[in-house]
Amino acid sequence: MPSREAILALLEERGELLTEARIAEALELHDADDLFALHKRLGAMVRDGQLLLGRRGGYAPVQKLDLIPGVVLANAEGYGFLRPDEGGEDLYLSPQQMRGVLHGDRVLASVVGVDRRGRRQGAIAEVLQRRSPRLVGRVVVENGVTLVAPDDRRLHQDVMIPPGETQGARAGQIVVAEITDPPTPHRGPLGAIRAVLGERLQPSLLIEMAIASHDLPHEWPPEVLRDAAEVEPEVTAAEREGRIDLRKLPLVTIDGADARDFDDAVYAEPKRGGGWRLVVAIADVSHYVPVGSALDREAFERSTSTYFPGFVVPMLPETLSNGICSLNPKVERLCMVCDMVVDAEGEVAKSKFYPAVMRSHARLTYDQVWQAVGLREAGALDAVADVLPQLENLHALYKAMAAQRKRRGAIDFETPEVKFSLDQRGEVVSAGATERNDAHKLIEECMIAANVQAALFLEKKKIPALFRAHEPPPAEKYEDLQQFLREFKLRMPPVEEVTPADFADVLRLVAERPERELIQSVLLRAQSMAAYQPDNRGHFGLALSAYAHFTSPIRRYPDLLVHRAIRYALTGGKPAGYTWTPAQMATMAVHCSQRERRAEEAERDVDERYKCAWMAKHVGEEFAGVVTGVTSFGLFVELDESKVSGLVHISQLSNDYYHFDPQRHLLKGERSGTQYRLGDHVRVQVLRASLEDRKIDFRLAAPRASAAPPPRSGKSYDYAAAGERYSLPGRKASPPPGRRAEMVLPPLPPRDNPPPAAARPSTRAAEKSGGKQGKAVQKAPRAAKKPAKRQPEPKGRK
Repeated sequence: MPSREAILALLEERGELLTEARIAEALELHDADDLFALHKRLGAMVRDGQLLLGRRGGYAPVQKLDLIPGVVLANAEGYGFLRPDEGGEDLYLSPQQMRGVLHGDRVLASVVGVDRRGRRQGAIAEVLQRRSPRLVGRVVVENGVTLVAPDDRRLHQDVMIPPGETQGARAGQIVVAEITDPPTPHRGPLGAIRAVLGERLQPSLLIEMAIASHDLPHEWPPEVLRDAAEVEPEVTAAEREGRIDLRKLPLVTIDGADARDFDDAVYAEPKRGGGWRLVVAIADVSHYVPVGSALDREAFERSTSTYFPGFVVPMLPETLSNGICSLNPKVERLCMVCDMVVDAEGEVAKSKFYPAVMRSHARLTYDQVWQAVGLREAGALDAVADVLPQLENLHALYKAMAAQRKRRGAIDFETPEVKFSLDQRGEVVSAGATERNDAHKLIEECMIAANVQAALFLEKKKIPALFRAHEPPPAEKYEDLQQFLREFKLRMPPVEEVTPADFADVLRLVAERPERELIQSVLLRAQSMAAYQPDNRGHFGLALSAYAHFTSPIRRYPDLLVHRAIRYALTGGKPAGYTWTPAQMATMAVHCSQRERRAEEAERDVDERYKCAWMAKHVGEEFAGVVTGVTSFGLFVELDESKVSGLVHISQLSNDYYHFDPQRHLLKGERSGTQYRLGDHVRVQVLRASLEDRKIDFRLAAPRASAAPPPRSGKSYDYAAAGERYSLPGRKASPPPGRRAEMVLPPLPPRDNPPPAAARPSTRAAEKSGGKQGKAVQKAPRAAKKPAKRQPEPKGRK
């Protein structure tokens, strides 16, 4: 069967649209099986955005038609954006263009113009793939017609339910619906109710709703379970053959206290003449998941594990993820090793990869290691006495690598993560920001080093694989950042000259300033979105020329692909004979990036609502916080202790006429002269917290505090898009049961009601608020507490 590249080359050579029959004739395919395979391949190429099928049955390369494949990002106000698969600037889609599509659809679009704000405007040419048909919403009955109003506000069209498809659901109930007929330019979507979840929204339903809303695969097909059951639960003698024996090497795992699967172990020893030997051993998942097996197909479909508080939707069945693939203590496990020599300056001088068999000598936690090597607590020292020398070697190595990281100019963002504790009923019993210590950073540096060496190895061997790319900031975001920094007397070079070190310098300059957390959050949002790519584009945030994900194959499919590519290269394989071509790898990169974002959105939805559930228990109580956003309609405040954000609506300020200054991020009272601006420390009282609206309302409880801001704490992130999740470079920290592989930034506001770029509220990622300087906002003495819905002018995705 000719490859995709051969089909594209044929169409380009002919210079015209060709039907399936003419393509088969040109490729000399006559056998029925070959014709069927061609039909399937052409369909896949259309679905992946490589070909367009014309109305007369002819196929054409998308690139020849100047069409852009991408995913639709909808706004509750009716307009939307196209996020191109290849990255770059989004296309604005008007409400008229959005009538026939929904958030999450993959489409082909063309550029039809540029609006007065300089944004490219798009027109949808073809729908390649519809979003998941499942959604969660509330039943609404209007004039005898049953509708489901989606819980996700980005699904801007209600689903009409024909008679006989309601499953007996009543008005007001929360249901799972399925779209049976997608929307058209002339009518909305049609669907059927599949399940009734309950009468009202409550914390125990949140995870179930997220799974249904984002169509997360959470049940294992029978053939996958059969494949998993056939895997030997222990390492056999045959499996040890041909592998380096590391069973006596005191490798240890260091993870969160509630981790359940362990995919990496580390060891360090000093070398004569200076420097260290660093061994990073990663679970050899590729040995247990054969290419093309049911296990492999399901792992690719999921592409990542999804982590909720106290619950995980894993990429692999638990018999693998928590069993034979997990580097559990005191048992033999197969692993893929990156064995490195690190010089005294903290740079990797050389490295090699090889398959091995190991035995973890201890299962350690971050806090346990920090208490021993950092705080020198007697009890912790006794607990790790057997491996203490090698922990001290690791700590010394970390200090050298951290110094080298600083010299190369990597950006060190420290952003807290809100962690929830739940009771048996799923109710939130506690919430608070977690702290990061040297043990977290030690593991992070080891994982970064292994990821870099994997990328360099594959680039040298030219074997197709997925790289983790993070490019410099987009010009639009960077322009907003520069404008913001001018208010704090800070400057950065032009966008074409900016380096990671420039961001790092700003962070150092504001380290002792009261507004440091605010400035850090704005710097973070100016970053590009990290994504998987078939070619190496470097990692801007980490100031690295090459980067891949090698260290978490239990929970990320791209890591599994990297392992397979390394194994193939170690056996002497050549690029031409590899299982996947570069074009196929490009398609897999798009799929894995989309699945990653789906998981992130599901996790963020649950986190937002758990924050609301937690604050609902504290209505009427007062908390200290900091203003992280100023808009014409009020102030966004983040609480110091829990890092939960909410809105102080303008109606909750003292009686005055307030003028919003968008340049200075300032609200000023006309009569009183009272000013509220970014970075102000305030005390607020909780007025309301709504799980359904995902909104938390505050009011000022006292004059702005003059106390010093709280000490910094938090975690470092693999710098992704503004408002997106940021994963440790191949690593995680403080995971929930089942292992938390990624961490969540404080969520951003929804696109339909955003604060300015400097804000950090607890709702979804959004565009920057509009508004003209000097615009007066009147606040009535008895204004309603509910914030007025704002109608922002559409702007490019942030």
